Amino acid sequence: MPESRLVFGADGGGTKTLGILADASGTELARMQLGPGNPNIAGVDVAARNLLELIAGCCEGAKRSPHDIGSAVFGLAGVGGKTIRQKLQEALQTLCIPRGWSLIPMTIETDARVALEGAFGGGPGVVMIAGTGSNLIGKMPDGTIDSVGGWGRVLGDEGGGYFLGLETAKAVARDIDGRGEAKVLRALLADRFGWVSRDRIVASVYQEKFDLASIAPLVLDAAAEGDPVANTLLHKSARHLADTLAALVRRMPGISPVGVVFIGGLIDHDTVYARIVRDTISEVVPGAEVRPPLYPPVRGAVIMAQHLMQRK
Repeated sequence: MPESRLVFGADGGGTKTLGILADASGTELARMQLGPGNPNIAGVDVAARNLLELIAGCCEGAKRSPHDIGSAVFGLAGVGGKTIRQKLQEALQTLCIPRGWSLIPMTIETDARVALEGAFGGGPGVVMIAGTGSNLIGKMPDGTIDSVGGWGRVLGDEGGGYFLGLETAKAVARDIDGRGEAKVLRALLADRFGWVSRDRIVASVYQEKFDLASIAPLVLDAAAEGDPVANTLLHKSARHLADTLAALVRRMPGISPVGVVFIGGLIDHDTVYARIVRDTISEVVPGAEVRPPLYPPVRGAVIMAQHLMQRK
């Protein structure tokens, strides 16, 4: 492969997408940020156009041609299913034709996959995701990828924001019935969401499709202020995440300790929940070690693009 060949990596979500153009060694030549890359939010065509505009913009900034790109990897939210990936791939190929870019090899990966690659610089380890949902994805020493969790809000996602919000709503319902105690959380939800009565809560959850994950930040705030019920809910959720991690670590013999990186809005910075999850992991999974990521997800996409180009 000629040394002039370039690689491109992108990390895209529901509001913005960051792209980096790099040389074959991974040295950054240009970067650019545009709108959403999640095809479920932006639409397939808009997401595809944003990705191609990122390539065009980065190439213009580096004064290089898109024809110099030997591999491009897009790490995107919302592309976990084969159908949506296929639709986005087809849209990219169609929109490349008028640009004359039909020969650029493009690969679509999930945002979790590129986050994993960036977190450990291409090496083995686990990323624990706790945002609206939850999921764990790990890379083995031989390069194979495995995951645990990520079943969605009906079948799983324990430890994520939806789960935590649902458990909190149940605790408030028990408090209203006199079957439990959650007065602080009940008052917070009444003040923030107008949940002042049984009828209002039932209508909100069942008729108005209330976003239960939006409750999670209130639970973290209440726990930080010392509410024991909120603290108990966070410990319960953290135990689910730790048990999920234990299941994945058991599949990773020969690594000691297994590095774990937190991503997702509930734990990717210093929150009371992140601290509880960290402590719970140390108790439940002694063979795991929580670490900061080596690189951001967009760098993980670049690393994957390098590997893909080297194999061609």
